[in-house]
Amino acid sequence: MSIAELEARIDKISADIVRQKEVLKNLQRSKSVAQRDLNAIRDPVARLPLEISSEIFIESLPSHPSPDARHPPLLFLTVCNEWADIALATTELWASINLDDQRSGPPSLLETWLKRAGSRALSLSLPPKIIGEIYPIIGRHADRLRDLKMYHDDDDISLISTTGFPFLETLTMSSIDANRFGRSTIGTINILRACPNLVQCTFDNVFCDDDYAEEILVFPRVRSLSFGTYPESYSGDSILRHITLPGLQTLFISLHDIQPQDLLRFFKRSSPSLLQIGMGDAVWRPEWTRDQLEEFLSLLPTLTHFELLKPRWAILDYFLTIFAGSPHLLPNLSTVTLRVVYAPFQLWRYRILLHALLVRRKQLHVVRVTWDQESEGPPEDVAIQLRQLIADGMSIHIGPEGRNCI
Repeated sequence: MSIAELEARIDKISADIVRQKEVLKNLQRSKSVAQRDLNAIRDPVARLPLEISSEIFIESLPSHPSPDARHPPLLFLTVCNEWADIALATTELWASINLDDQRSGPPSLLETWLKRAGSRALSLSLPPKIIGEIYPIIGRHADRLRDLKMYHDDDDISLISTTGFPFLETLTMSSIDANRFGRSTIGTINILRACPNLVQCTFDNVFCDDDYAEEILVFPRVRSLSFGTYPESYSGDSILRHITLPGLQTLFISLHDIQPQDLLRFFKRSSPSLLQIGMGDAVWRPEWTRDQLEEFLSLLPTLTHFELLKPRWAILDYFLTIFAGSPHLLPNLSTVTLRVVYAPFQLWRYRILLHALLVRRKQLHVVRVTWDQESEGPPEDVAIQLRQLIADGMSIHIGPEGRNCI
């Protein structure tokens, strides 16, 4: 065959391929439509009342819905027309969105998603670097936000702090670079100012300096405050120098930055009816004295749950001696957790702990002393008395997480 004939043959084959691809595409489209129709006929959900089918869809949602067509709620739109109608009529399916992964899609997808939520309160989880891109959308829906989790940098904070979130109740701020962000306390304060009805707040890797000299601000509705994602702790607690939280009930604090006297001042001016506190990390700094710790515990008469997380031995010893020798302190305490760095306890520490449990046996319900390494537990004479406390109804665990050494 000549060159011209071969070229003509190739052109004809190419044209046939294009036609066959179009035929295949049409067949796939027809198959999809037929499959959706078959799904609708076979599917019992489509024949249920909307209230019931909606509840089924809601129960099948992942805990953090994302804009991924392989998972609900977007998956519901692809099954059949009836399922799509149910999903679009169920506003609760669209009240939460997690943009933390790489499948976030364009900003228009977020706008469409939030509109499908109707007038429902919203929960958003935002990754770094896109807040500037979607900021106008956040602003349009700010008055419906109830839960906001964001990973951010300094530029994101500047944007967010200019938006009011009048009904936001839960805020989680996590810095993507602890070495860059958080040099300004003002930025963090401005975020709190933008959320006057905040109830629960978590600062994760958010650091504050001491450049804020204005009046101390009061946030009366905050019930829970955490520095870090429990049980990991990070600094940033120095912001307590600048705020008052009279309604605080739960606090997880690293005790990494804040001075003891500043924490005492915070509790004295806030006078919260605190119920639960977790304190400390591997290194408590600055140092606390025994008197400071005792004064601090005296400010917590309503406390029911107390945890020391990897304290220095000196702090642990202060607590044990105060706990055993001052039964008038922490009169409502029912649960104590001590997560120590090294094991085992020395003998005298076990005896002080036992004395404290005997003195407070009527109020204590749960006592946990845990460590990471595998090791022996208390001496037998102490263990016998601990077993008797267990027999009397107290829950006691002493040892690594997976093994009780009593």
